[in-house]
Amino acid sequence: MLRAGYAIMNTILNSGKFDMKRYSRRNRRRIKRRRSSLRASNWGPILALSGTVLGIIAVIALIVYVALPQLLPLVGVDYRAPFMPTPTPSPTLAPTPTPHPMSSFNAAEAQNEVVFSNSGDYKWFGDPYFYDGVMVFSAGKLVDSYAVMQDLYFYYPETRTAEQVPITLQNAHFMFPKFNSEWLIYLDAKLDGGGFLMAYDLTDPNADPVIIKEVYTGQPEPMLDGDYVAWIERTGTRMDKLFVCDLNTLETTTLNMFSNSVYGQSLPSLRDGLLCWADAENATGTGADTSVIYSIRLSSSTVRAYSPGTYVHDPECDGTYSVWLDSHHAPDCGLYYSKDGGEPVKIAEGVVEFGLGSHFVAYSKDEAIWVYMFDNGRSYLISSDQEMAQFLGVSDDKVIWMDVTTRARDIMKFAAIP
Repeated sequence: MLRAGYAIMNTILNSGKFDMKRYSRRNRRRIKRRRSSLRASNWGPILALSGTVLGIIAVIALIVYVALPQLLPLVGVDYRAPFMPTPTPSPTLAPTPTPHPMSSFNAAEAQNEVVFSNSGDYKWFGDPYFYDGVMVFSAGKLVDSYAVMQDLYFYYPETRTAEQVPITLQNAHFMFPKFNSEWLIYLDAKLDGGGFLMAYDLTDPNADPVIIKEVYTGQPEPMLDGDYVAWIERTGTRMDKLFVCDLNTLETTTLNMFSNSVYGQSLPSLRDGLLCWADAENATGTGADTSVIYSIRLSSSTVRAYSPGTYVHDPECDGTYSVWLDSHHAPDCGLYYSKDGGEPVKIAEGVVEFGLGSHFVAYSKDEAIWVYMFDNGRSYLISSDQEMAQFLGVSDDKVIWMDVTTRARDIMKFAAIP
């Protein structure tokens, strides 16, 4: 049987009717056509749709996450892509606080002693006053068993030189000298009170001092500002008057009268064209528990009143701050200030004297000199720890005091307040 099969196969092959190579090529083409017909299958449309969707999603993502975050901020639109985390803001660096100028104040380095070539000839100095970096003061010696402030000096701290003012006294001694670029004023005082309020024209080298007003009792302290002088003077047994004088014309005006009133012993203040003084809150009072600070611009006629709710003595005002004592230098005397007529603020107790600077108040307490800074509400000691100091005044933002640790002679010191 096998033999018969083989015989038939050989017959077919040998007859040439069956081509093996042709048979193989035909079958390969048929298989290939079957393999390349995937597009025509059910998966083709699905894959094509999926690719299109993915492409659209990619374009949208590109717009939402790339293009819009870049473009919208350019037109002022704050944009954050969906599902993106909110960025944590960078913490703002806290600026390093600027130290207060008084935090590095060194009292020993800041204070200066008034010393010049012939300063040893004098045992006493008094009534110092600064203007534009120059000091004026009186200097005294013992004359006929009296301490007489018989000379007047301009002192230049940078060179430590002094120039004697060429003025001759008519009475006993110089008191309360003050000056500016045009005028020097002072009291030509008698030993037992009274004398002449004088003005000296610094712009005229040939000028002689002129009398502003003769004083018959007491020793009033004049206040100088520009061409004006103000002072309170006892003019009768129970009468005091507040005067203002124009130095160009020597015309004197009475601005206020104090009849049988303790306010006649309270000093006025004159600076930057503003004059202020204290009086009783009750018009009929003589020494009421509460007072009023009156002020007037010399360029106007409007009088303003501020009632702090305390007693007021020796007020000083600059248009922004008003400073005063609440008693006549009593041991428990309080020092107050008010800004722009607001509620009074108590600075210290036990204050003996004080002076107003442009940005501070200097005062004496416990035989030491302090300054209170308005900007931070703190007080700083400016005299040395072991020093006994007597307050002399504030002018040109310089505090002046006397070192009275030893009384062999007067040692006058000052310090500029930053």
